[in-house]
Amino acid sequence: MNQLKSILVGVDFSDCSKTALHQAARMAALNHAQLHVLHVIEDMVVSEFTEMLHISEVELRELTLGRATATLEQWLKETGCPDTTFAEARIGTPLDVILVKSRAVDADLIVLGEVGSSQPGRGAGVLATKVLRKSSCKVMLVNESHRQPFHLVLACVDLSETAQQVVVQALRVATQDKSQLHFLHVINPPWRRLHYLHPDSETSPDFQNHYRANLRHHLEEFVGNVGGLNVRYDLHEASSFGTGIADYARLLHADLIILGTKGKTNLKYVLLGSTAERILRDVPCSVLAIKPPGFVGVGTV
Repeated sequence: MNQLKSILVGVDFSDCSKTALHQAARMAALNHAQLHVLHVIEDMVVSEFTEMLHISEVELRELTLGRATATLEQWLKETGCPDTTFAEARIGTPLDVILVKSRAVDADLIVLGEVGSSQPGRGAGVLATKVLRKSSCKVMLVNESHRQPFHLVLACVDLSETAQQVVVQALRVATQDKSQLHFLHVINPPWRRLHYLHPDSETSPDFQNHYRANLRHHLEEFVGNVGGLNVRYDLHEASSFGTGIADYARLLHADLIILGTKGKTNLKYVLLGSTAERILRDVPCSVLAIKPPGFVGVGTV
């Protein structure tokens, strides 16, 4: 089921990134994957401190990298990372360094805290959002409160090719964590959109019930065999797919949302446009984003 082989986790020494490191270490152990830990010191900050402290940039770089490396080593011990973990501190532009590093280690998954030390508050931070959009592999954004196994997983399925991978990953996570798993299909039903064409038939209870039953049947067929997992199939009506997902995750008190970055319906805009901003701004839990087959990351090469 698409077992992870290489995991890259970025840390900025915030509490949220420490939780991300806990999750990454846990997933590396479960999958027998190689774990890479990366801390990026922004080059602009180094330049600014060089002027403030009146020391050479070379000296400051050595001092900063040395202290960051020592902190990384301490974090690896505190979070129970495998002895085979590779840890590195670099100076550069965080987005660029993370994307280049992910390609260098052939990462199957990038793990980041939803928010960093520079952007506390609600919703995903700017760096986390950019990495999610531009990386060529799966990305997990970890909520600070989710250090333990995920108890309730919400997998968003729009019956597309990418959603097939969402199902695979959701089943894998639920199996490893013994999670309760909900497969969600968000709908904007025709009686909301075309009521002026066929107001009598499309607003009738029989029509609506048949419509929902048919969609639920397709959803169950699409998911297929779930073994002995604790699974539910949910339909949720919403005029906006992004807010529909976030609202339903909040209603369920979900720990993790799994969804694709491109699909058959308006979900294709999730994490790529205005819906991306909406769901990541309002997301109430951790997120695992699955890229479509053949997706090539954009931006830094």
